[in-house]
Amino acid sequence: MKIGIVSEYYYPTLGGIQEHVHHFACAARRLGHDVRIITPEVRDDLASVRDARRSPSADRQHDRDNGVIRLGRSIPLLAGGSIARASSGPHLSRRMSELLRSEHFDVLHLHSPLMPTLPLLSLQHSGALNVGTFHSAIDRSLLYAALRPLFQRYADRLDAAIGVSETALAGVRRYFRAPWHVVPNGVDVSLFASGTRRPELDDGRLNVLHVGRFDPRNGVDRVIRAWIGVRRAGVDARLVLVGDGPLRGEYEAMVPGELRADVLFAGFVPAAERIDYYASGDVLLCPALGGTFGIILIEAMAAGCAIVAADTPGFRHVMKDSVQGFMVDVARDPDCAVLAERTSRLLTDAALRGSCAEAGRRTAAGFDWPIVAGEVISLYRGLLGQPAEGVSPGPP
Repeated sequence: MKIGIVSEYYYPTLGGIQEHVHHFACAARRLGHDVRIITPEVRDDLASVRDARRSPSADRQHDRDNGVIRLGRSIPLLAGGSIARASSGPHLSRRMSELLRSEHFDVLHLHSPLMPTLPLLSLQHSGALNVGTFHSAIDRSLLYAALRPLFQRYADRLDAAIGVSETALAGVRRYFRAPWHVVPNGVDVSLFASGTRRPELDDGRLNVLHVGRFDPRNGVDRVIRAWIGVRRAGVDARLVLVGDGPLRGEYEAMVPGELRADVLFAGFVPAAERIDYYASGDVLLCPALGGTFGIILIEAMAAGCAIVAADTPGFRHVMKDSVQGFMVDVARDPDCAVLAERTSRLLTDAALRGSCAEAGRRTAAGFDWPIVAGEVISLYRGLLGQPAEGVSPGPP
C-alpha cells in the first residue's frame, strides 16, 4: 500500500517523534510498502543542533533516499518546558491539497494529529484512510477546552487514533471522542545492540550516560547534581552527556571546577554514532519528566545499560523498579540524593548491574520495529478490509 506520514517533527531536529517516524517508515518499506514523509523545512537550530559535517546537498540526498517531501517552513515555539513546532508558509493549505491529490495515498498517518499545522491541513484535505498517533501527555489544554467543537470535527475524520501508551491518551480522551488504540513506540534492537565502546571511554572507568535534548523537562540539571553526588560518595565514574541545545552553557557552569575533566559534553551526535555512546554507558541516568513512553530507556536497554529513571507513568510502561534498574520519584528528591544513591548502587555492584542489563535486553526485544510496524500495518489492513499479511483471501 502507499502510506503518507505527516509530521511537524522530523530530521534535522531530534526527538522521539522524529525517530519514530523515520524508523517506522524504514520498517514499512522493508515490508514492501511505498512510504512518503511530509514534513516542513527546518532552517533553525533551536531545538537541536545539526551535524555540522553534513552539507546541504547531503541533507537533500537524505530526503530523496527517504521519500521526504518538504512542505512549508518549521517555526519553533516554546511550550510546556520544551520546543514545539508548527509550519508556516504561503498557500500552505492549497499546496497540501494538491500534494494529497497527486500522491493518491491509501493511508495517511498523522503524528500529533490535532496540532497545527500540517496534520490539521492534511486531515482537512485527505481522501485516504486517516490514522493519527498521539505521543505527548496533556493535563489541561486551554486551546482544546475553548475550541473543542472545532477540534472534534478533525478528530471525527480519524479512522484510528493511536497512543504510544495509555499515558499518551489519558489527557486527550477527556476532550475528544475517537476510535482509540494503543501501539507502542519501536526500537531498532539489533542496531542499538551492535555498538562498541568508544576508545576514549574504554579505559576501565565506569560511565554514567545521559542522552537527550538539553531542554528543561529532560532533567539534565538533575543528572549533573546526581552525578556530583555519586562522586562526592567516592564512586569513580565519568559523566557523558549526549545532546545539545540552548541551555548547554548553563549546564556546563553547574559542574564544579575540580570535576570538569571527568564530564564529557559530547554535543550533537549523529544517529549512526549514538549506538557507540550507548555501548559505552554502564548506567543510563534519565530523570526526565512528562514523557509518555521512554524510547531512550528502550534504546539503552537494547545496548545493555542498567537504568536509573524518573518514576513517571510513561516510563512505567517500559520498566519496573528494581528489575531493569531503579525508578525514583524526583519530585520527592529535590537535592537528587536518591538519584545519586541508586546510581552509585548500580555502579558499585557489578552483579546487580549485569542482572538489570539482562532484564533490559529482554524488555527491549518486545519493542523491536518489525513487531511494532507489523502491528500498525495490521491495523491499516483491518481498517481497509484487507487480509492480514501472509493470509490469502478466501474464495469469492
